[in-house]
Amino acid sequence: MAFQDDLLEQAGHLTKREPRRPKQASLRRAVSAAYYALFHLLVDGTTRNWKHQAQRSELGRAIEHGRLRKACEQKRARIKEYLKGNPPIGRERDVAAQLQRVMDTVIELQQDRHTADYDNSKRWARVEVQAKVDAAVTAFASWKGVRQEDAAQEFLVSLLLKDR
Repeated sequence: MAFQDDLLEQAGHLTKREPRRPKQASLRRAVSAAYYALFHLLVDGTTRNWKHQAQRSELGRAIEHGRLRKACEQKRARIKEYLKGNPPIGRERDVAAQLQRVMDTVIELQQDRHTADYDNSKRWARVEVQAKVDAAVTAFASWKGVRQEDAAQEFLVSLLLKDR
């Protein structure tokens, strides 16, 4: 099983770890693990395209969380603009909708991870955390359905580029 799959599985386990009164530490780590699962899914997608396997790990370290967020925001804006034009039903529209789901989830989970890791005043409820883990599971499925599409591959390249 790939690292990102392990992280997603761990997020699910942490959500259910204490059956009666979940510890905040477990719920917070579940949110964090759900975000990192999605982050590593996209890093893996990016580096998998690199010809030299021995360099993939180092290439993956070039992907920064802030750049990921910005790339997601930019891609989401382009998708929303495309969908506003009411494109015909078909593969291109379906791909756009699936990518939008991934972009939305990355942006939301990144903020949630920051809150879970740094805002001790926030009390997390199991149902809230489970919804976040479920969103990550859905984003994984969406990504796996479109990851080979040109629009998804263009997004992955954008994770490595600086704005001009």
